[in-house]
Amino acid sequence: MITDDVDEELRRLAKDRKFPHREAARRGLRFRSSGDVADLVAIVDDPHPCGMTEVVFALAGSTRPWLNWVPMPGESICLAANQIAAQRAQGETVDVRRIVQSAAEPPSALIAARKVVGDVAVETRAFPEPDIRIPLRRPGKYAIWRYDGVRPVPAVGTPSAAAVAALHAVGEETWPSMLSGYLQAAPLGELGLDDLLGLLAHLPSPPDTARWKNLARTTPTYWYRLLGPWVCLGILHHAARREVLLDLAFGVEDWVCDAALFALVTLAYREPQHRREVRDLVRARLDAAVSAGRVVTIEESLAHLMLVTPGCTASDHAKARGVLARHGIRAPRRRRWMII
Repeated sequence: MITDDVDEELRRLAKDRKFPHREAARRGLRFRSSGDVADLVAIVDDPHPCGMTEVVFALAGSTRPWLNWVPMPGESICLAANQIAAQRAQGETVDVRRIVQSAAEPPSALIAARKVVGDVAVETRAFPEPDIRIPLRRPGKYAIWRYDGVRPVPAVGTPSAAAVAALHAVGEETWPSMLSGYLQAAPLGELGLDDLLGLLAHLPSPPDTARWKNLARTTPTYWYRLLGPWVCLGILHHAARREVLLDLAFGVEDWVCDAALFALVTLAYREPQHRREVRDLVRARLDAAVSAGRVVTIEESLAHLMLVTPGCTASDHAKARGVLARHGIRAPRRRRWMII
């Protein structure tokens, strides 16, 4: 179901006496107004779930970070790479020999920028505490990155050509909702774990399609940000999903961390028995970002993720809202609703 006015469509469904999920539609409207994730959970937990409840869930989450789209890269190195790409797209000759970072940024952001700009030298002048190179929880069996001094190095091998082709087929577009994204990612789940981890570390180039050719002129780093959550949804189809995603979420500070947590949040919607643990994990990772005392570039995306995590409490909501306020983003406040 595609509509230009999501709220109007939800209102129509809520008023339609022949629609069997009117309460779900009302819950969707409440979430869009108040931001209370309990309303989203109620849609998923409909006593008579079907394809239409998933449509309502998608409508409720339309245009919301993580529910419908992956946050854009905000790292300075990616912003610079996007600007250089835009200048080149306009016919300018931009020769870049060296990029200087005042402080370290996530390895994936660095690799993405190099994919866009070229294999330039990158100088990182500082690694402020807590050191981005040190995983939050050790030891972990699964890791994407290690550091050779100041240089991030993939800790896994390169993915196969078949794995890259599968990623291109699955990840060409964003998802209508995380629930449909999980289903769309099923072909990735058929890949071996080594291939999936390899995709996260080696960041294949985007598909050769009109959409990504167009984005290459303005925001080419977005593909590299988008592919991680797709791959983590693929990992969610594996038997070792919890162990793998947990290690990635609390490993070296990177785009992989929030991508892994996003997959776990998707699991929490699908399987209620995981909700308490997943809520605790997202809050712990957000708390670590907030308490770091330095710039954590994934802090904003972690706050967005906290707001859509099943079990998100008033305290969680306030914490995430505070983070977004510092980033100049206004998040919906939780409000009480009266059903008439």
